[in-house]
Amino acid sequence: MITSASWQVTQADWPSFLNSNYVYVVLISLWSYDYILCLPDVVTYLVESRWGFCTFLHLTTSHLPFVSLIFLLLAMLTIACAEGIFVVRTYAVWERERWMAVCAVVGAIVHAVPTIIYMHEFIFLVPEPCWIPGITKYMDAKARSRISVVYSLMIVAELEILLFLLYRTIQSCRTWGIGNRLMASLLRQNLLYCGCGFAFSLSVILTSIFLPFPIAHVLAECQVVVQSIMVTRMHRDFWRSDRLHASHGISTDASFSMWMERTLDIV
Repeated sequence: MITSASWQVTQADWPSFLNSNYVYVVLISLWSYDYILCLPDVVTYLVESRWGFCTFLHLTTSHLPFVSLIFLLLAMLTIACAEGIFVVRTYAVWERERWMAVCAVVGAIVHAVPTIIYMHEFIFLVPEPCWIPGITKYMDAKARSRISVVYSLMIVAELEILLFLLYRTIQSCRTWGIGNRLMASLLRQNLLYCGCGFAFSLSVILTSIFLPFPIAHVLAECQVVVQSIMVTRMHRDFWRSDRLHASHGISTDASFSMWMERTLDIV
């Protein structure tokens, strides 16, 4: 075994796709296919929707994945923008209360600062992948700890957003009624996104500890592409559902209409 400052290099007979760019070609193709397929919906959304903070987050999340396959820090920025959409939704559901805004800002700083620091250290610890046939690279303890902290913070952030929305949902069951369409839709999308994010983040942590780095890197890139596609589709579906009910004259929950009126410049 050959050991360097940040790598443990060992002979291994891993599948050939680890020594190729096939996986990245697949991810780029998936993102491109979804982008082209959803382009009419995106144009409709941008033209007919009210432009708010979430609109810019949507644009960033939908376009950064392609570049993030090249630059690792942009991958974290893509995930941050995706989760920012859910943060803004939670803030709006809490009727823009000041304490909620303070919690969102403080939480963003608490999670962003160590993430940037650890990712910066990780990039210097782990050089650009150099694929050598028959050789697989394992991260040392220091590099593994950095990537584990980053993805653990991501899990905690997603859990915090989900708990804030879940608590508000429990409150709304008493005031708005259990059948509120707004809360049911938001909670369902949050659960789906957080479940997907938890599975991917945990997989990256475990593979970075027990398996060669290329596998963890592929999973991390898959997470960025899949979650960005998921979030942008969810956001457009949420906006489209309101327009669909309004165009057909179907009455919506009073709380849904009130919430939309109060968040003109946000969502």
